[in-house]
Amino acid sequence: MKIKFLLLTALVLVSMIVAAGCGTAPATTQPSVTEAPAVTQAPSGTEATGANRTLTVWGFVWTADWLDKIAPGFEAQHPGVHVDVQRFEYDPYQEMVLTTLASGQGVPDVVTLDPMWAGDLIRGGTVLPLDKATTELNVDDFVPAGWNLYAWQGVQYGIPLDLDFQLVFYRKDVYDKAMTTLGMTEFPTTIDDFRTLATEVTKETGKPALLLSQGDYYSWYQSFLAPMGGNLINDEGTEYVFNNEKAVEALQLYSDLANVDKTAKLWSSDVDGDPMVALKGGDAMAILNGSWFATEIASGAPEMKGQWAIAPVPFGAEGRPNDAATGGACLSIPTKAKEPELAWEFIKYSMTPENQADYFRIVAGVPSLKTSWTDPALDEVNDYFGVPIGRSVADWSLRAAPMQLPSLEVADLIGEAITKATTGESTAQEALDEAVNSAPPLE
Repeated sequence: MKIKFLLLTALVLVSMIVAAGCGTAPATTQPSVTEAPAVTQAPSGTEATGANRTLTVWGFVWTADWLDKIAPGFEAQHPGVHVDVQRFEYDPYQEMVLTTLASGQGVPDVVTLDPMWAGDLIRGGTVLPLDKATTELNVDDFVPAGWNLYAWQGVQYGIPLDLDFQLVFYRKDVYDKAMTTLGMTEFPTTIDDFRTLATEVTKETGKPALLLSQGDYYSWYQSFLAPMGGNLINDEGTEYVFNNEKAVEALQLYSDLANVDKTAKLWSSDVDGDPMVALKGGDAMAILNGSWFATEIASGAPEMKGQWAIAPVPFGAEGRPNDAATGGACLSIPTKAKEPELAWEFIKYSMTPENQADYFRIVAGVPSLKTSWTDPALDEVNDYFGVPIGRSVADWSLRAAPMQLPSLEVADLIGEAITKATTGESTAQEALDEAVNSAPPLE
């Protein structure tokens, strides 16, 4: 979806939702970046509150359940404050947040963001820099990739919640047999070993060893570009670099698995339907997805209990520092929030180990806050997979890089480049050059 169409659609949605909830339709003008209020020090205890104050917090459905759980504790610590948690389905929420925060009207005090579209908001000046983040929170308590995910040019704009990076979900029964044939003792950790194994799996089954999402910038970036040493933007945040040698190599591999090795199938949900049908029917032997997919596959194919396993993505060289790039939700404060100081107090409160352990129990996302990892819930063995998924994901997250935050327009351009390169319309270099040349300026 192109950004112009997305924002036009969002305007219609927001005008209806805000009018119904607040009685005010958003304007379409961009708030001034230079006049953004700073988040200043709030008094502690009851001095930080007043009678009949409302803190409005927005979340998409799976975070809103957790926000509902922790809100009463914050209210107890701040007499006279009511936390109004408002929940939304993910797709309309994305469009509503982009438009509402840009309008500056009807904005919440705390907003849950996703890295797929947080970059537009940060560079648009619609969320506050969290100046107290490094002094009132212990940065070392967080997974580095999670913390740095919401930093832009050295400034923190969000406090991370969970870690969302892709894993390989694979048919253990099928892959184990192929590994035995090849004399492998563990799931591959390098490109060459995976290609050898995938060839054997496809040979033995006559089915694709792996499903790859066609035109999916998120999957390619997380699972190929990052572990192969590439990135979207240079370290200074001033130049796109996703058409350099490493990026071209990563896109070429993405294409070659399907078109040269013929061990992967490029899957489009619009054309091919629900990939779960293929996985359940034995028409594909593995897929790349976030750890949350464990719940999806267990509910979608309960009869296959014990047949599936998970592993870090193997698309990199021996000795690489990262196995993937991670996304994950965060909590931020909009520029036009009515209660920015109280909002910061709420975010700090949400980042206790106890509250983050509740996040894992309710949302099933492994928290970026490492001090919450002592909770026994992370060591509970998943009955379907036979392993403690929470502990595995926590350990693997320490080898993840932070995703950078492009605009939605850049994500679309990269998706188009992937499609062009994998269908033979352009070479990988030509497709990525075109995407970089069409990308909006970095500001």
